[in-house]
Amino acid sequence: MSDYTTNGKGRNPMVKKLQPKLRFRGFTDAWELRRLKSLHRQPLLVSPVPSQTYISWSVPAFSTGEPEIVKGSEIESVKQSVNSSDVLLCRINPRINRVWVVEARKDTDLPMIASTEWVVFTGHNSDSYFLSALFTSSRFRNMLLSEVAGVTGSQKRFQIASVLERQEYFPTQIEQARIGLLFEKVDNLIAAEKRKLLLLEQKREAYSQKVFSYGSHHEEDVKHWKTMRLGDIATRITRRNKGQSNLPLTISARDGLIDQRQFFSKQVASKNLDNYILLQRGEFAYNKSTSSDSPWGTIKRLDRYDQGCISTLYICFSMHSVDPQFITTLFNSPIWHREIQTIATEGARNHGLLNISPKDFFDIQLQIPDSLSEQKHIGRFFAAYEQLIRQTAKRIGLLEKKKKALLQTMFI
Repeated sequence: MSDYTTNGKGRNPMVKKLQPKLRFRGFTDAWELRRLKSLHRQPLLVSPVPSQTYISWSVPAFSTGEPEIVKGSEIESVKQSVNSSDVLLCRINPRINRVWVVEARKDTDLPMIASTEWVVFTGHNSDSYFLSALFTSSRFRNMLLSEVAGVTGSQKRFQIASVLERQEYFPTQIEQARIGLLFEKVDNLIAAEKRKLLLLEQKREAYSQKVFSYGSHHEEDVKHWKTMRLGDIATRITRRNKGQSNLPLTISARDGLIDQRQFFSKQVASKNLDNYILLQRGEFAYNKSTSSDSPWGTIKRLDRYDQGCISTLYICFSMHSVDPQFITTLFNSPIWHREIQTIATEGARNHGLLNISPKDFFDIQLQIPDSLSEQKHIGRFFAAYEQLIRQTAKRIGLLEKKKKALLQTMFI
């Protein structure tokens, strides 16, 4: 079949048939425009019965990947009824890609409800997973952002009436099903890897608390740990970059010391990196900036590169007399936070930057095993966990990159 079709006018010029760059073999039909309004289902509002239990697709539950099982007495607002195969598109802050396919649970027949912040599209006249993939594409997201009203992220919502008037290209329902199945499988793979990552992180946290919560140790175990001042096992680094490196570094709570251009997709630091601190592989930096994930800042070791440049706002240091992997593990745990808390109170914060002097920082006390062998054993154990976490996170990144490429080539 030709890739061209007529436009229906008298002279009958040839017009290229609209189809995506990548298709499953055997599909050649042109895609057709459909108004989103034709797929939209008007909400059927529900006032939860206090004695009834519901399966609830709430907006907060989306991040867990599972709807909530909740008693009607715990629900404080009106909800909407949803059915199996419905596709939910979140109105709030479209920059966050929240799209959910409603799947009936086989182990229960509880009524299914959802927040009224979801716009419901029915999967009866289209494939649910095709719709879900379409709604997560970058092009569709940009369209939603163009229809937003509100001033802040939590208050921004796209205008439903305007979005429903938009038209999107759809293939035949058979081709939709093939595309939808592919993206369902990709999403399931990503979800499985994310569950694995969460489990690994939870186990690492549990082991970390057990190893470094000294109060929970048996008295005999505590005797083999000693209190040491950080300044007695660390040397502050103040060496300046004099053209040796053009790599600007920043600290990520998950990725550690990383190329600033990679992390922000641009260089935030000055183009002239002279007089920045020159950090070398195996050395540490303390970022005094606070966040919800790191309320007392972050300490990370440079492992990715041989050297790099970092702002003088960071406190940089090298370690001696202790196993480097053990001390990296200790700094990856929250155990040192309590020391920072004693020298940096809420009143000492300055625009998200803790007001901590290098002297006070190097005066913090750390608990260290007497035995270098025990330090190495602890360090190796957690290093193996960190490796598993990095590998899992990398697989998630590759799958998400693959999904993004497919979204760009399999849709018009």
